[in-house]
Amino acid sequence: MRLPVTRLSVSAAAAVLAFGALTACGGGDASDASVDGKSNPSAPGGKAPGPGQVLPGKSSGAPDARPPAELSGRELADRAVQLMAATSYTLTGKIGAGGDAATVTIKVNKQRDAIQTVARPDMTQELIRVGGTVYANIESVVGPTPGATLPPSLRGTYLKTDGGQLDPKLVDPFAGTFTAGSGEVAKGDVVQVDGKGVWPVSVKSADGATTTMYVMAAGDPYPIKLTVSGGDPLDLKVSDFGADVTVNAPGAAQVIDQATLQQRMTQGG
Repeated sequence: MRLPVTRLSVSAAAAVLAFGALTACGGGDASDASVDGKSNPSAPGGKAPGPGQVLPGKSSGAPDARPPAELSGRELADRAVQLMAATSYTLTGKIGAGGDAATVTIKVNKQRDAIQTVARPDMTQELIRVGGTVYANIESVVGPTPGATLPPSLRGTYLKTDGGQLDPKLVDPFAGTFTAGSGEVAKGDVVQVDGKGVWPVSVKSADGATTTMYVMAAGDPYPIKLTVSGGDPLDLKVSDFGADVTVNAPGAAQVIDQATLQQRMTQGG
């Protein structure tokens, strides 16, 4: 799994938000009273569903209160992803290596609106998703363009795209990584991450990359770290579960469509 950090097409620009929305799969609707914003001390950050309320492959009427130690690797990964899907959170860390290395921050609210910033030495990409619409800042679309060569009418603008047109895989990349048919999900022994005991659950993809989610060993198994090794490297920490996250669309004067983008690029004004 790779977050683009170079020149992007319109569709690829929207796809950059994919990782931030990795928990959009059937993990529960944030508007459902059974999963929305319950106080839960076991969540690293404060508010989230109570124990047994969000479960892999189960309806809300069939809770499974087994502790993480009794779950298989796949069950543990499923529950961790679904816990994330029911609340807000923040992802921070690094993606890529060498010339493609970048720092990333992704904030997701309970409605699955999100804002993502990918920063590298030559440019900063920002994507904002509100409802089914994705707004990509101009750098996300045209790449690292010197300010003097970027038409003045494009500076500070965002390209508007319909996020609903994306392949579901693009907004839930981990569904194909940890769910049925993806291969064995290995569960390791408890290790320490930032002073917390966590279970590592890992799966290897066909290209040889290994994706590992580190989930809390005590209380509900919230993931606090995500890594990819043996492929395009990724190292992200997960925090601020249940925090208030406000995501606003850019102002109308800042938003352009594909036709306007092409016109302004051609005219250079």
